[in-house]
Amino acid sequence: MEQVLSELLDSGCASPRVDLAGVRFMDTDGLLAVVRWRHQFRQNERNLEVISVNPLVRELFETAGHSDVLHGSEERLLPPPPFGQPITDCLATAEDWEIRSFSVAARLESCKVVRDRVCQMAARAPFSSAEQGEVKLAVGEAVANAVRHGCRERPSETVAVRCVATPEKLVVEISDAGPGFDPDAVAARSSDDGFACERGMGIGSMRHCVDELSFHFCGGTTVKLVKYVKT
Repeated sequence: MEQVLSELLDSGCASPRVDLAGVRFMDTDGLLAVVRWRHQFRQNERNLEVISVNPLVRELFETAGHSDVLHGSEERLLPPPPFGQPITDCLATAEDWEIRSFSVAARLESCKVVRDRVCQMAARAPFSSAEQGEVKLAVGEAVANAVRHGCRERPSETVAVRCVATPEKLVVEISDAGPGFDPDAVAARSSDDGFACERGMGIGSMRHCVDELSFHFCGGTTVKLVKYVKT
């Protein structure tokens, strides 16, 4: 959430709304982060609006004396997430920006959940149906790799997804806590074998479907996909 709010502050978007409907638990660190960011927005003569608050989260804010942060927000009691649905979900919108961060269980069934959520955001941008299909394919490959190789299909682990949609591009980051790998070595092994290994084939598909593909290894593995809106 902090990264989401930092980007909205830097973007100059006025009065963003943070939807906490998918947040079923928050500790004091989370509360202080919201309060701190609200103060920073106010210092820049903007407001940070928090909406759709779970009663338990609301109680935390009220007990800590920060109920004013939730002024005007509706209260929403959420049932436990059904199987295959996101475990956590945070949505922030401002003007023509939309940022969503959520996590899913490390199961292959979660691939569809992530694809559907990302495609909902892609549909708001002027992408053609073919381009939306490319986004869907690339995201599915990235999540499948995270589940199979990063998490070893252990459902107790999670895959984190961060998606940013602007008028110019769609950025999707998919992270797992796995040890990482060498993308160049995977490509070389596929070439030496004369056919694409499973992971190498997935990386090749992602490169074909998006404009930028990068890998980051710091306390886990993050795959970053960028698709630009054609003008």
